[in-house]
Amino acid sequence: MINSLDVFKVGQPWPPADQDERDRIAEHQKNRKLYEELHLDIFPKYNAYINDKLHDDKKQYIIIGLAETATTNYMDLLLGEAPEIEAPKVYPSPDEEVFIDVSRDGIGLYEISQDGITAANPETVYLVTDPGNIRKVTAYVFFAEFKEGEKSYVKLTIHEPGSITHKVFWLKDGKLNAEVPLSEFPAFASYQVDEEGKQYPFGKVDNAPMLVVRVDNALSSDRRYGRSDYTPSVHSLIEALDMAFAFRFETLAKFNRPIPVVPETAAPFDHALQRRVFKTENAIITKEGDPPSSYLTWAADLASVEREIDQLMVQLLIKLKLSPVLLAGQGEGHAESGTALRIRLIPTLSKVRKFATALKVAIPQVQSLKSKLDAALGIEGSQAYEPEDVTVHMQDGIPDDPMERAQIRLTKAQAIGTLKAQGVIDGATSLRAAIICKIIPKEALAEMVDDPETESMIAAATGRLREENSMNF
Repeated sequence: MINSLDVFKVGQPWPPADQDERDRIAEHQKNRKLYEELHLDIFPKYNAYINDKLHDDKKQYIIIGLAETATTNYMDLLLGEAPEIEAPKVYPSPDEEVFIDVSRDGIGLYEISQDGITAANPETVYLVTDPGNIRKVTAYVFFAEFKEGEKSYVKLTIHEPGSITHKVFWLKDGKLNAEVPLSEFPAFASYQVDEEGKQYPFGKVDNAPMLVVRVDNALSSDRRYGRSDYTPSVHSLIEALDMAFAFRFETLAKFNRPIPVVPETAAPFDHALQRRVFKTENAIITKEGDPPSSYLTWAADLASVEREIDQLMVQLLIKLKLSPVLLAGQGEGHAESGTALRIRLIPTLSKVRKFATALKVAIPQVQSLKSKLDAALGIEGSQAYEPEDVTVHMQDGIPDDPMERAQIRLTKAQAIGTLKAQGVIDGATSLRAAIICKIIPKEALAEMVDDPETESMIAAATGRLREENSMNF
């Protein structure tokens, strides 16, 4: 792990010689390729199988893109209906981009600047951590490599609490060879920095915040950043599915094509190829005793392959917490009620709720930081506010069902009417209180009410039930 900014000085190797950070960025790159369905780049066995030229015309490159499908469905349920944000001023925010990274890479980053709120790519940042706390990031070092003529350069943007440092280094022989002034590059010449390349967005004050907000996926005690949803088991299951589908296609292509069976006279000898060649456009000349022409077909037994595909698919959906109802073709033509759909989506919704919890924490922080930055920069109409001034109302992304809601109201009304007619409840009691009264005999309830303490407890409980129930009668 990188614990000091000294690794970003002249003479140091580039990229930094830190194995933990190299492994993290390599993991992000591999997960991005899985998300972008570049399977031949990350699955060596599948690559070797597809590129084996023997019987190449019978092979088909098949991609099982369930990793991208899973993340897309998480985002549809999380942000398909935009969250309602209440704040003194709401700024545009790339929440979907950040949370795609959270799902895919295990970590998502908001970067706040004068130009707005952007999503930073975890592949192009180094995490500088506190030696005593591997999760506490003391600096985020964003990098971008580019070329000018024959020379290669890297631009570093270093976020620390209260400051942003901009540096450009000339790269040579795998090292940061020399630092180059920003003024030599038109794209960076307008940066207002001090002699050290630093900016102080909030002025040189104590306890100024860092303009990066990080969101982690699932964490365990030994992890310094969130775990991707594309775990090694997901990678292996998708590669196995790619192979199984491609093998099934190849087998069917080989054995389900009829092969002509003709007499020798129908296949003249080709001296160039040194073998007999049958041409369908030629007339077939037969002689007495020749067998009749026919087609030979093979029945490929793919039952074991089908079972393998089914089992792999089940395991992959379990690992991705992806409900089959979200996949095209599952339950096609069957319209489900909102309640039934929620029940079938329980595994996926539990995953999405964790994202929603993280989003409800991140949005107030990001919005507040942007408001404070704009106020510090003196932008007209800006007003600094705290995260506590922001309220986020999340949606569940599941289509509303007006008919179902109407049926629920009708059922409640019928239940209340029945209980009123039986004299169990009066007109001011909610349905939930009515159920309690139905369970407790009316006579026993009357005796309990004679006790002033019990009576006050029942009154308080009934009041709470009325507040909890959206439909009071």
